[in-house]
Amino acid sequence: MYDAALVDPKPEVGRRDEARRLAVAYTALFFLAGIHLPFWPVWLAHRGVGVEQMGVLLGLGNWARLTTPWIGAWADRSGRGPQLLVVVAVGVLMTLVAFDFADGFAVLVVLSIVLGLGYAPIVPLLDGMAIAASAAGRMDYGRVRLWGSASFIVASVAGGRVLEGRDPGLVLVALQSAAVLLVIAVVWLRRMPVAARIDDGPATSWSDVLRRPWFATFLLSVAFLQGAHAVLYGFATKHWLANGIAESTIGWFWGVGVLAEVVLFAFAARLTAWIGASGLLLLAGIGAVLRWSTLGLTTSIGLTFAIQLLHAASFAAMHLGAMSWIRDNVPGHAVHRATAVYTAIAGGVALGIGMPLAGVLFEHWRGDAYFAMAALAAVGTGFAWRLRSPRDRSPG
Repeated sequence: MYDAALVDPKPEVGRRDEARRLAVAYTALFFLAGIHLPFWPVWLAHRGVGVEQMGVLLGLGNWARLTTPWIGAWADRSGRGPQLLVVVAVGVLMTLVAFDFADGFAVLVVLSIVLGLGYAPIVPLLDGMAIAASAAGRMDYGRVRLWGSASFIVASVAGGRVLEGRDPGLVLVALQSAAVLLVIAVVWLRRMPVAARIDDGPATSWSDVLRRPWFATFLLSVAFLQGAHAVLYGFATKHWLANGIAESTIGWFWGVGVLAEVVLFAFAARLTAWIGASGLLLLAGIGAVLRWSTLGLTTSIGLTFAIQLLHAASFAAMHLGAMSWIRDNVPGHAVHRATAVYTAIAGGVALGIGMPLAGVLFEHWRGDAYFAMAALAAVGTGFAWRLRSPRDRSPG
């Protein structure tokens, strides 16, 4: 938690300017993500990377998220989060430039690890700054974060239109350009006021968090639900291209999914009050089973557009449910560690394992690999159902 008081008694930026700078940083970051997530597999394939090797390369970046709890703890202790953002953003840019000279799978492995290590801490560091400002009453977190989602939509749609019929090598050029914008945006954040950390409870170890009642069941649920996105994140664009769908249309597929996510977050408070945290996880699981099963059955453009709206369930409801479950079931002094464990397991371990597995499945089954993802989502739904036990609602 953070005190409303600032370390700097004369902050160099006002409230509106602070929100504006954070919004620009989110915009730049998710513009980069809106190019990377849909189109990076296209560039890898252009460089001769096979499907199974691609799964390994994509999974490496997710394993890097295991470092985020320790990076966040260092940023909290040092108060130098904005400076660290500049360092890692420059590292991302330099790594993307190095990809121009990559020759051979071993070099791609090393660069993928370095890229993941640079990229992984950016969202948590930005979120930490934004949440601190929001807690101090200086800005509305949701309104600032919304610019990131909007930027992702623009990047994925515009990227598909620009890349259609052109050299796939342009993907890397676009990513390098987006990384330059990210560096400029985070440099602009360096003069932000820094929130003072306060002691919000007794010291809590990682083992204390993991032993919380039903916490293991919760982690299993979100791990299976998040890991079930592996085929989509790694190979959806490749699958749609192989079925004759244009890059511009594929960009819209990604954009529509994130637009649905934005709409769900707009009604987050009402939805959470209505069905609760475990209800959100159940909604995510049911939506995911339907989504992956349908994508395994068809590549119809109209039906794919419709089913991509279920990103609001499979991802957004899952993430919202996870945050709500932690808030309701973990004491305040342990919330930060619990959130870090959730990020590391769901975003790191689950996708770190899921991406290479998706590569093997897609190599042999193509679109039928989505049925395996539906099975994983069904397992996650089962664990979410267990969380509806009355014990889940007790203070533990």
